Amino acid sequence: MTSEPIQGMLQGYSYRMAQTSYLGLRPGDLVEFKYQGGLRNGLVVSSRRTSDGMFLSGRNNTLLNIVLLPGLSEAMFSLMVNNLYSNESACTYYSPKIIGAFLGKQNFRTFNVSKMRGLIKVSIVNE
Repeated sequence: MTSEPIQGMLQGYSYRMAQTSYLGLRPGDLVEFKYQGGLRNGLVVSSRRTSDGMFLSGRNNTLLNIVLLPGLSEAMFSLMVNNLYSNESACTYYSPKIIGAFLGKQNFRTFNVSKMRGLIKVSIVNE
């Protein structure tokens, strides 16, 4: 599954994009990255296993919880920005009513951080 660059979703918003490490991410952060040859964008979320969105798998791989954003309408993206973006307490997968209502539970994924390339954190300003 490949996404369009996140800049298309951000039309009408003031934003900054900065390359980052997965260690600097928190639930509620908007990210764009390359994974297995495709471009992905999404929102970092916590889960029952972790409060910060990252956990160690049984195979000692560091995994990051992300809800993918492709296919969101402009209105749903705006709702997501106003209610979930930068809101650590709301960005929890174990509260499926919140994530499911905005982004769809089927878009929840865990990504192996060793396979993520070009990780970019998107910061929306004055919104």
